[in-house]
Parts: sequence; structure tokens; C-alpha cells
Amino acid sequence: MNGTEPQDPIPSFCMDHGKPAIRLDNVRDFVVGVDHQVPLLDGRPTTYVNLDNAATTPPLEPILDCFHHFLEWYSSVHRGSGFKSLLSTYFYEKCRRVVANFIGADLERHSLIFTQNATHSLNKLAARLALKPDDVVLTTMLEHHSNLLPWRKTGCKIEYANVSTADGSLDMADMEARVRRHAGHLALVTVSGASNVTGELPPIRKIARLVHEHGSRLCVDATQFVPRRALQMGALDDPERIDFAAFSAHKMYAPFGAGVLVGPHSVFETGDPDTVGGGTVEAVTLDKVIWSAPPERDEAGTPNVPGAVALACAIRVLESIGMENVAEHERDLTRRALEALTKMNGVTLYGSKDPAMRSDRLGVIPINVAGLNHGQLAAILGYEWGIGVRNGCFCAQPYVRHLLGITDQEMLGIIGKLEAGDHATVPGMVRISFGVYNNRDEVDRIIEALRAVLADGPRAKYSVDPQYHDYVPDTSTFDFDSYAPF
Repeated sequence: MNGTEPQDPIPSFCMDHGKPAIRLDNVRDFVVGVDHQVPLLDGRPTTYVNLDNAATTPPLEPILDCFHHFLEWYSSVHRGSGFKSLLSTYFYEKCRRVVANFIGADLERHSLIFTQNATHSLNKLAARLALKPDDVVLTTMLEHHSNLLPWRKTGCKIEYANVSTADGSLDMADMEARVRRHAGHLALVTVSGASNVTGELPPIRKIARLVHEHGSRLCVDATQFVPRRALQMGALDDPERIDFAAFSAHKMYAPFGAGVLVGPHSVFETGDPDTVGGGTVEAVTLDKVIWSAPPERDEAGTPNVPGAVALACAIRVLESIGMENVAEHERDLTRRALEALTKMNGVTLYGSKDPAMRSDRLGVIPINVAGLNHGQLAAILGYEWGIGVRNGCFCAQPYVRHLLGITDQEMLGIIGKLEAGDHATVPGMVRISFGVYNNRDEVDRIIEALRAVLADGPRAKYSVDPQYHDYVPDTSTFDFDSYAPF
């Protein structure tokens, strides 16, 4: 854009309205809807407790303000000559630099592509690597489906590093053996920075060094990691570098439809993009196309500029709090939860069960309660206590199956039930997951609820809804239309 460049435009959109700086001790004051009252099954209202942050996070007020303020200036980016278009283009590219700085990517050497979410990013990468049938992609048993299924579409060979039977941690001996075995044909090793099921933190730097010593590249699904821990890509010649990373803004308090894929320029400056159309080309004739340089080559159509602005603002908020402060707060909540849960008869914990947390982990805790299906327990917590959790297999079915000890024969029986429409007894877990705004009182509230459920059972009868397969009470439903925004 012509003219003098603003010194720091992102904070002017999202943090410069006379409000106090966001810190760990006041971040809860800025969470949109954090004190909303919700109805319970018996009609009483209660303040909602959201412990489902591994699925998605609520927006923070400065990010929402940033989003709304930017929309006053929003216009189509790139090639527009009007002031709003020039300004939108400037901010879009500024956001790219903010994101790159946050993860230590060098835009002289890395392409940072804005996508819809991490799932879109990993599908894009799988398509762009042009893998051959004799190439090997090594992933792990603890992955989200988004880091499993895209690789199956490529036609290459897929291998899965094992996880521990005891706590679900990555089996590094098996990982190393597989890397060595496939050296020369190992196109990529792709692993979660953190598990969305158990909060397990694989040793990414150790894996990176191993992978690069054997001539391959490392991709990290950083979706759960980036909102909770500092991530650095590393220089392109760093033996412990991350070659590719993917993550989603909706896990970072900016649920406005943006995601990120970052990797070396060399991968994205050749070959055809996976999605083609407007914005990806320099020239088109009836029989020839000249693709744009990255990252535009891989950002087909009108990009989600407001989503990118919201993500950049979210990053500034997290930086204001401090990533180590974010991590230590989550550790504190996790220790408090584990100390109580490990003493409760009738509660089964999966993953690390160490309240002292001698090994670092995220505040993502999967449980089951004796005598209740996971769907029943989640419904009881929601309808009777106003506590939001998630249940099921969390888009990580092979890992959950392993943690539950389900045999091949048992799995065939489960699949048969599903094919017959029986969802009532499908195995799974209930997941508790913390955000930066959760507090000790909310940990204590779910512990109180679990103790009451163990002692007294549910207060209503629950059965499976035939449409969505969730457990719902037989006696009452909520008037959701009364909450509709339109």
C-alpha cells in the first residue's frame, strides 16, 4: 500500500480502546458469554461451565471488537485500487507476518498459507507433496483423524508408530525403528504436537532430529499445541526444525473460520495447487495456465481476511498474557483435577494419571464412570449441572480404541451395531479440557458433579436421540428457538 505504513496496526484494531491489557488474572473478564446462565433439567438457571475447549474455544472480546472494527474497512484483497481494498490487502499481509512471528517462521524461506482450519491444511499438504506409491508416510496411533485420513488418499504406504499400553504415550523406540527401516523412502513423518484425547506431548524436537538424520521431513499437527505452548518452526538448516505445521484459529479464541499451513517455499512454488480458480494464477489461456507464486498459489478464491485479522489479534492477546503463563495456569488446573480424580472410586482415567505431573501434558483429561455410558455421563453433566464436556472418540478412534483395550473381534461387533443403527452402547470416553480462562472453582464444580453422580446416579432417565445419537432426557427438552439470533 502506498503511503506511510502504520507502526503496529493489529493492536490498533484489537487492543487500543481504553481497556486494560489482558493478563492471566483478568482474561476471564474478556471471554464472550463466560457468565451466561443456562437452564438445567429442573428449570433452574446456572452459570455455564465450558470444559470443552479442546473442541473449540469461545472468542475474547478484543478479538470480537477487532473483527467488527475491521469489517468497517473490509474489501476484496489483491489487485483492488480503492482505499478499502488497499487497506484490506495491507492488513491481510500484516496478519501473515504476525502469525509467522508467533511460530518462528521466516517468510523469506517459508510459505504461510491461510486455510479454513487444520483439517483443510493437512489435506492441502497431502495433495501438494505429490507422493508416489513407494513413498512412506509415518504417522502415529495417537493422531486425530485429520492427520490420518488425508495421507490415505495419496496412494502411498502409511505406517503407524505405536503407543504405550500403560498411558498412551508415543513409543519412541518403535518410532525410531520405523524411521530407520524406511530411510530412503520415508517421504514424511507427521505427528501431533499434542494429543486431543489425553493431552500427551510427544517429544517433537527429538523426533525432528531423528527424522532429519534419516533424510526425511517432519509435519506437526499443532492444533492443540499452539494455543497452550510456544511453538518455533526453527531455521531450515536446524536439525530439530519443524518442516510443516498446521493449526486452527478456532482453538485459539478466534472462531472465525481461519487456519494455517506453513512449510518451505520449495514445496509450494512448484506443481499445481490442490484447489484452482480465482486468485491462484498470473495468466490463463484456453490451453495454458501460469500459477501465481506462493502463498497466493494455494489461496484459491476470495480469502477469509476477517478470519486472518481475528487470528492475528488472538495471537497478540496470547502474547500479552505470555505463553509460559498460559502453560503454567493450565498445569495448575490439571494438577488440581488429577489430584481429585485419582482418589475417586468408580472413575477411570486414561493417559497419564500422575497428579504431580512429572512429565508435562495438556489439560485434556479423558475419563469414564462406572455404570454409565460415556454419552449418559456427558448428558447428565450438561442437563443436570450446566457443565459442557465432550464425549465419544474425539475424531481419534484408533487411539481411543487402544486406550479402551478394544480387541479386533470386539471392534467388528461394534461396527456391526453401528451399521444396524445401534448407537446406544458404542464405546467412548468423556473429555474434560481447559482453556486459559477456566479457574479452580470450575474444576471443583465438575469434581462435585462427578461425586454426586457416583453417589446418587442421574436425576432423570436418558435415552439415545435417533437423529443425532446423543443421550437426552426422556422428560424435558429446552426451548432452543427462544435463544435464536434471528
